[in-house]
Amino acid sequence: MDSKCLVDWLKDQQIWDYVSPLEKTWFTAKEMTNEERRRLGWRIEAEWTLLWSISKVQSLGLPTQTCNTATLVDDIMPKLDDPIATFIASAKLRSSSALWVEDNRVYNLHCYARQAFKSNTVPDDLIYDVLVQRHYAFEWLHSRDEWDDIRLDT
Repeated sequence: MDSKCLVDWLKDQQIWDYVSPLEKTWFTAKEMTNEERRRLGWRIEAEWTLLWSISKVQSLGLPTQTCNTATLVDDIMPKLDDPIATFIASAKLRSSSALWVEDNRVYNLHCYARQAFKSNTVPDDLIYDVLVQRHYAFEWLHSRDEWDDIRLDT
């Protein structure tokens, strides 16, 4: 995707001011390091979690596979030429109990995964970066910190 088109659309929809400073840097960079590309690429997993929280994704499941980017782009997110208002109006925040249960599950899985790394017993099918990004999204949901400033404690 052409980042200039994305930035223009975000500005046109009057949501550019809500994009985090780090993401603004990524979206407007002429070049990115491999590490920046990797970090940005994994952010889609945090986005998937946030979409789950507003009932746009049915289930998160275990962090053993990456999110379905084709569904994300083709079916969930508004197209770059479409207004965002319909998407926002259709968002339905899940109940606080559902959010708490999933947040707690992700937090506990992250704690167990960190312990498993220490003892070299990490499950073969775990995708650790998916788990981290889910934890990141949940931390942001109940934090007062800005998106770029979230710290993950386990």
